[in-house]
Amino acid sequence: MESPSFIAQLNMSGEAENCSNRARVQMNFGGQLFQQMSDSSYPGDRTGTISFPDQHDGPPQEMLLIQAWMAITISGYINHSQWPCLKADEAEANRGSYLRKLSEEVLILNMNMLLHFWLLCGLSAAVTPQDVTQQAQMFLEEFNRRAENISYENSIASWNYNTNITEENANKMSEADARWSAFYEEASRNASTFQVDSIADDPTKLQIQILQERGSSVLSPEKYNRLGTVLNKMSTIYSTGTVCKINNPSECLVLEPGLDAIMSGSTDYYERLWAWEGWRADVGRMMRPLYEEYVELENEVARLNGYSDYGDYWRANYEAKSPENYKYSRDQLIKDVEKTFEQIKPLYEQLHAYVRHRLGQVYGPKLISSTGGLPAHLLGDMWGRFWTNLYALTVPYPAKPNIDVTSAMVEKKWDAIKIFKSAEAFFVSIGLNKMTDGFWENSMLTEPTDNRKVVCHPTAWDLGKNDYRIKMCTKVTMDDFLAAHHEMGHIEYDMAYAGQPYLLRSGANEGFHEAVGEIMALSAATPQHLKSLDLLEPTFQDDGETEINFLLKQALTIVGTMPFTYMLEKWRWMVFRGEITQQEWTKRWWEMKRAIVGVVEPVPHDETYCDAATLFHVASDYSFIRYYTRTIYQFQFQEALCKAANHTGPLHKCDISNSTEAGQKLRWTMAIIYYFLFHIYRQMLELGKSKPWTRALESVTGEKYMNAAPLLHYFEPLYEWLKRNNSGRFVGWKTDWTPYSSDAIKVRISLKSALGDQAYEWDESELFLFKSSVAYAMRKYFAEVKKQKAAFDITDIHVGEETQRVSFYITVSMPGNITDIVPKADVENAIRMSRGRMNEAFRLDDSTLEFVGILPTLAAPYEPPVTIWLIVFGVVISLVVIGIIALIITGQRDRKKRARESRGAAGSNCEEVNPYGEEGRSNLGFEPAEDTQTSF
Repeated sequence: MESPSFIAQLNMSGEAENCSNRARVQMNFGGQLFQQMSDSSYPGDRTGTISFPDQHDGPPQEMLLIQAWMAITISGYINHSQWPCLKADEAEANRGSYLRKLSEEVLILNMNMLLHFWLLCGLSAAVTPQDVTQQAQMFLEEFNRRAENISYENSIASWNYNTNITEENANKMSEADARWSAFYEEASRNASTFQVDSIADDPTKLQIQILQERGSSVLSPEKYNRLGTVLNKMSTIYSTGTVCKINNPSECLVLEPGLDAIMSGSTDYYERLWAWEGWRADVGRMMRPLYEEYVELENEVARLNGYSDYGDYWRANYEAKSPENYKYSRDQLIKDVEKTFEQIKPLYEQLHAYVRHRLGQVYGPKLISSTGGLPAHLLGDMWGRFWTNLYALTVPYPAKPNIDVTSAMVEKKWDAIKIFKSAEAFFVSIGLNKMTDGFWENSMLTEPTDNRKVVCHPTAWDLGKNDYRIKMCTKVTMDDFLAAHHEMGHIEYDMAYAGQPYLLRSGANEGFHEAVGEIMALSAATPQHLKSLDLLEPTFQDDGETEINFLLKQALTIVGTMPFTYMLEKWRWMVFRGEITQQEWTKRWWEMKRAIVGVVEPVPHDETYCDAATLFHVASDYSFIRYYTRTIYQFQFQEALCKAANHTGPLHKCDISNSTEAGQKLRWTMAIIYYFLFHIYRQMLELGKSKPWTRALESVTGEKYMNAAPLLHYFEPLYEWLKRNNSGRFVGWKTDWTPYSSDAIKVRISLKSALGDQAYEWDESELFLFKSSVAYAMRKYFAEVKKQKAAFDITDIHVGEETQRVSFYITVSMPGNITDIVPKADVENAIRMSRGRMNEAFRLDDSTLEFVGILPTLAAPYEPPVTIWLIVFGVVISLVVIGIIALIITGQRDRKKRARESRGAAGSNCEEVNPYGEEGRSNLGFEPAEDTQTSF
């Protein structure tokens, strides 16, 4: 498109408050002249002029000035009182400093005014699709030019914060984000004025459609700013969190390096527990109120954008609406994830059983149940996400050469630069790009040594303007060697499409983008490739036993993480839908963790925790299902690339390095991914020729949907070996065991049975009183029996597995140290000592306030106090009973008297004596009727 030429003349007078302005703008674009005059009069007497030639080669800030003032003049609706008067001459303009400052002020207005200019131009003739398309293209040209600069400034500010966490950098990042958000919001509103159906050019239509989606900017300014604050605070908490020694509070460790070293290498059960619990107590509890706000605000964002909730908004990334045989819905994503998980589950269960057996050999039966879940803090990292670091404890054939080449890397003096240079060489060997000079100059590949606080989590950055970087606190380990290949894979993807317009550069299907990096890691981990790097001895023999060792190490990383990812995202989806209420976040988190992953909490957690948010991706607002889908795609892509590389034999032995054929296939794969990006939005415009990502996937792999078969093929030899090795062991897990189960006491409370209609409601206040009573009992027991001062509090009394019929389990930990669980015997003795006080507090007795398994109390049974109405009632009843007895006695005496009188009269008259009378009996049926006695 031909560049526009401008002639502008601005006549200005006076100071900022008192000036007059007469502007004449003349624009020649495409041979068509448009002229618009605008007059504004203010008192003043000073005049200056700025003029530019038709073919202007000056800095972009000068072009911005002309365009902004041209738009101001044309639209004529600016509030002049908000703008300082210009007093500049040509020399000042050429210097550019003054104009650079002004450019920041007119930034947002510029986009708005330019749009009105294009629309005004359209009114000068009949509007045709060609005119609308041309206007949209001019609008996008200006947007892309400005977006490139503002986005880059925003990315630089974010990079500076992540590599130097200070309050100053946090403020600068917030300011840069606000500038970008304001710019994008204005551009989005302006883009919404275009009728996309009237745009004839598909790429232009696509970009306008993308720009019309407003994201979080639909919130009110107050809520938008609050969401930004919440996200920044969560990121800061995660990045700066520390755990301090209980006995030495001044000795504290951050996550990296520090806590991660314990979680990756220590085999001390209680040291690992200290680090695991400390991270959740420090970070998770601080995150809890913020994450509650985050869920509420992001749900509002989603609903204002037409989605049912934020999880639904995330799943829309996978949606495809046409054609009919390639449709894919958000609900289908859920079904496919569940279906593929069921495919993978038998392999995972066998791996789980094998790992449980080997951990039992290390930690013993008291800490590892042979039929239960795995304690969460023993699984190789802070979250149990990747089990890679369990390899040393679980290696099937330890006598074989170690395929974890960490020690070889250290011995051969590898460092971070060599790790990334090796990754670069891998990509170059298959025909992909070298890293730029700026990459090596600007990346943060190791943790700084100047005491800066940084975000160490590995991430790949495309800042714009061909500025690519990786941020990673690289350690010389095989794990980080593979991570380097993964992150550089993201950079290769970004570099492949750097020439596309700004709005068309991001990945489409999030799982595809992640899979590209993981493909490289599969080949980089093979013994064949490691031998080529001299990290395995030349004499290394890849026999059946080393094959199983290799596949187990791969499974610990790949298979072990699948249920973790699935469960975490399912929990978040349910939270966003409101299916899990805030009052049950932690409870349901661990219920799902036990049921789906076969992992249990090593110590009890209550609703003050937010264990999910202690993971980087959750704290940083990342959709997480991408890490599940990427693993499925990864093996589908790997199978296709290996076929392109003419690989024969098992899939797990395929190394695509030095295969230009595979490189060409990978380029094609990335091209298909980009093809998806373009068409996924076109199909939203209901174009019949659009092609969804399901068709793009089919073009690469022959499959339209996710399929776990290639992954299962890859691990098939290991699966068969695990089934044989696990013969006779329990495979699967029971959900009723935890490491603290043996010290838990079940409590049953029967309020109705004890109090009938006078029963009170069991609520949070009653539970608080109960915890207080147990804390009192523990204090008293430790003071009087154990002769120790222990300040137990309600925070040391842990309640779990509550039911509506008022039953639950209690566990007690030592004051301020949840990792130190008080033995059950001590808790039982403490409760027995204070049982009477506890019964009295709740108006219950041993049978209605039941501590299951605890012997009856030695204290006197609780006797409810006697009230005055009960005394009165007793007196009345007693009087009635006495009266009844008196009447009965009187009645019997009267009957006997009458009987004697009757016999005497009969004897004197020589009448037959009644035989019943002699025995004191009288047949009343034959007696003459008498008056009825008083009834009672």
